[in-house]
Amino acid sequence: MYGKIVPMMEKMVVNNDTFFADVVRMLDEGKQVTIPVKGFSMLPFIRGGRDLVVLERPGTFRKDDIVLFHMGPQEGGRYVMHRILSIDGDRVDIMGDGVPGIHEHVRTGHLIGRAVTILRDGVRAVDPYSPQELRKVHAWQRILPLRRYILYIYRHLPWNRRWLYGD
Repeated sequence: MYGKIVPMMEKMVVNNDTFFADVVRMLDEGKQVTIPVKGFSMLPFIRGGRDLVVLERPGTFRKDDIVLFHMGPQEGGRYVMHRILSIDGDRVDIMGDGVPGIHEHVRTGHLIGRAVTILRDGVRAVDPYSPQELRKVHAWQRILPLRRYILYIYRHLPWNRRWLYGD
């Protein structure tokens, strides 16, 4: 019955527009910014609620970059983090690793920042562009038709249900 009492971490809720306005400002100032990730769209490489992403504003963006971008008002004006599939002039084709088959097309002007480090569990630094990580990404991209089923199984494994669904 006696155990160690661990205080719960307090969370501060900030309006998304205010939060991302500060992120954009700091990136424009040449600073790196670390942000928490929400959602499933970058599974299995970035897990929402667990991982943090360190962003910077690069001079140019490239294929395979993980980018934070702002969707236009017609798409809800949300901020989203996905991977660049291709760039053709000002047009960028983007898709989340955990969103099989759904592409977004944005202009380079909507790209806000590039992920330079993923902090797994908020601690362990992973270079998302190391040869080892890119081999995994390219293998994952080649099995696009099967990803829907693999993600379904992954999201329903007992040890993943807690962080995904709060079970």
